[in-house]
Amino acid sequence: MDISTLPSPDDIRALEKPADNFLCKLSDNWAQFKFKGFRIRDMVSNILLVEVPEDDVENENLDEDDDPSKRLIKYHLGPDFLELKTVGLTMFFSVGATPIQNMEMIEKHYFRNKCIREFSFKFGFIIPNSTNSWELVYDFPDLSEEEKEEIRQAPWEVKSDSYFFANGKLMIHNRAEYNYSPLD
Repeated sequence: MDISTLPSPDDIRALEKPADNFLCKLSDNWAQFKFKGFRIRDMVSNILLVEVPEDDVENENLDEDDDPSKRLIKYHLGPDFLELKTVGLTMFFSVGATPIQNMEMIEKHYFRNKCIREFSFKFGFIIPNSTNSWELVYDFPDLSEEEKEEIRQAPWEVKSDSYFFANGKLMIHNRAEYNYSPLD
């Protein structure tokens, strides 16, 4: 893919492996979208699994010249996370003075360059200068017991790319790595 211009949602859907670098700049966030925290819960048991408060979310102190590894998020979730069937992700965020007519999030998870999960969510209209919360419900695709064991034995080899589009333009690209080995 030629990344001299920002990729479209269709370009992102066509990707077959994780991005080697960030596909947009921090300055491409024209909507002034800011994460205010998130939480993940198991929809079956309603147990809260992960909670990241606003204070733990890096928004303000990043710069284009920073080492890209500062923008890479790492999650050690443990082996039981692979057994979940459906999770709810509640995102808390704010936007700037420009209204967003259509927002879309595309998230792709890869293990050893094979896509194992892909999600797409459309948010619709977002009021300018607002703080919002959205819950996205994910049905996890089934992984074989062999795949789960391979993932457990390969810490940090599951990678994800999350892309946020506003009015059809890429504004945020987040990258993460996951560890599903037992928690210490």
